[in-house]
Amino acid sequence: MRLSHTGKPDNYYYFVIEDCRTETGRRTSRTIEKLGCASAIREKYKVDDAEAWCRNYVNSLNARALKEKSENQREIVIKLREDHLKDKKSNIFNAGYLILEKLYYEFGMNRICEELQDKHPHITGYDLTEVLKVMLFGRILFPSSKLALVNDFQHRFFEKYEIELQHIYRAMDVLNVSLVQDRLYQYTANVCERDVNHLYYDCTNFYSEKELEDCDRDDMSDDWKKNHTLRKYGKSKENRPNPIVQMGLFMDGNGIPLGFCINPGNINEQTTIVPLEKELIKNFKTTDITVCTDAGLSGDANRSFNNVGEDDLLVKMGFRGQRHFICTQSIKKLKLHLKEWSVEKTGWSYFSLDTAGKRVTKTNFDLSKLSDPACYAEHYHTIFFKERTTAEGMDARLIVTFSIKYYEFLRSLRERKIKRAAKMIENRTFDRESDHSPKSLIEKTYSTEDGEIAVNASASLNTQKIEEDARFDGFYAVTTNIFADKMPAEQIAAISARRWEIEECFRIMKTDLESRPFYHSKDQRITAHFLVCFMALVLLRGVEQKIASLNENKLKYPDGKYSIEQIIQALKDIRVIEVDNGNGYQPDYNNSELISDLLECCGLTELTHEVVMKDTMKKFLKKISAGPKKLKQPKTT
Repeated sequence: MRLSHTGKPDNYYYFVIEDCRTETGRRTSRTIEKLGCASAIREKYKVDDAEAWCRNYVNSLNARALKEKSENQREIVIKLREDHLKDKKSNIFNAGYLILEKLYYEFGMNRICEELQDKHPHITGYDLTEVLKVMLFGRILFPSSKLALVNDFQHRFFEKYEIELQHIYRAMDVLNVSLVQDRLYQYTANVCERDVNHLYYDCTNFYSEKELEDCDRDDMSDDWKKNHTLRKYGKSKENRPNPIVQMGLFMDGNGIPLGFCINPGNINEQTTIVPLEKELIKNFKTTDITVCTDAGLSGDANRSFNNVGEDDLLVKMGFRGQRHFICTQSIKKLKLHLKEWSVEKTGWSYFSLDTAGKRVTKTNFDLSKLSDPACYAEHYHTIFFKERTTAEGMDARLIVTFSIKYYEFLRSLRERKIKRAAKMIENRTFDRESDHSPKSLIEKTYSTEDGEIAVNASASLNTQKIEEDARFDGFYAVTTNIFADKMPAEQIAAISARRWEIEECFRIMKTDLESRPFYHSKDQRITAHFLVCFMALVLLRGVEQKIASLNENKLKYPDGKYSIEQIIQALKDIRVIEVDNGNGYQPDYNNSELISDLLECCGLTELTHEVVMKDTMKKFLKKISAGPKKLKQPKTT
């Protein structure tokens, strides 16, 4: 602050001013306090030299401001006029994204953008780092179309972004999936716990808003069609008639996505796992890994690729690690002798506690005993298991479990399914096809063995199939090439049980990040759209790990305190109100344990105060933008 004056020299009018900047960055000054004319000051304060008194007063204001700044005791006085019109823009901004921005830099995403720009020197006119930030934070906090993000949502962030729609599309054209996911692993491995000893893989699909495959466009050139190959008709998870694309996703043992691939919607999902796995394990060649999949992805080729034991020559020489698999096995698809062995009542084991509280294994249990109500109640939470080796194609270990809770769950599903089937028979809707289905265009003709046209059709419940399916209620099987001398059955089951986490990753993408439907047609932009969703999911998992690090018990995902939905909502709720023309910001949120944890784990405790000064916020923004050093080459082991 400094002293200024105006008027005639014999009776100056004094006031206190300070330097500031406008929203456009232009330097200017503003009046802090009006002190009055020289004659009034001499009379009021009984002094001979009015200017000297004013200078001493300004010095005292500067000294007090410096002390308050060092002790975080500054205050802002807001003056509003009832007859003044409101500014056109909003002065309420989201500040929760700053937590994501801190992880954005910690995970080296800005360095990835720099590397992409180095590979594409023609990129000019926009900052790829800024564009990617807006796309990521917008996808998490305000999932919407690209146009809505540019026109509305980007202006809700505390920092002033001015991204144009063309910038987003130009950025999507240069995002490279292979480079991004490789570098993302290399950077995050330095700041996060990445468990690459256990990898989980699954597939899902996403539907397009457009109703035609790109190959149906007869008016387009062959070059155009080469860049439009992904949207194909296939079996949609939502049973929609729209073209779809298929996503394969690898997740590490701590629930953090590791890599993904986008394939045409009509491709066999079993062919997608090996190419992506080869791409990813380049970053940890000598690490022993176990790949866990569901039954649909456990084909012979995939099992063979992950059947690399300690007797392998390259493993002995230290050039690569061992590879194993744990796959869900459909009992109904086993050979007859294995199927009958799986559901036999005898030969089951389970764990129990002895009188000293030590866990012991009980063997040779007969499941027929569960028909007794007392035994049924005693073992309601027990998981029974048995195992054997198989030698069909390759040596493997088959582990089968039985649980009363799982038995009741499957039985209740079947009962509801039977009720729906009976209702369809009653209403004669069992042979009806949707108008959207190609089957609706097929005319069905029924005839007798003599060739006569059958006019009437009847339907009934297939009791034989119902009874056969009921035989397998409560049973669950996995197959693996990790044998009993290397890992006990309960550890195998525990690893397999975490497959639900990758299903949650898909649910977060589809529901919370609203990645469907997608509106793009070009292969590069479709892939870039899902790359942004993938990176957003990595950020959210990083927030989970940050919160877990605060807990005394070191609770890790998936045993954390908060769900992803709660975290996203808390990030949306953390807002600030601009006051005093941008010289301060007043936090605006209902305090909660989750918000306190978020602000603490990311070092943003300033937002727990009544007001945050502009210079304090600038220091924080500068601090969080200090990310890791740029990698020159991928790290391989």
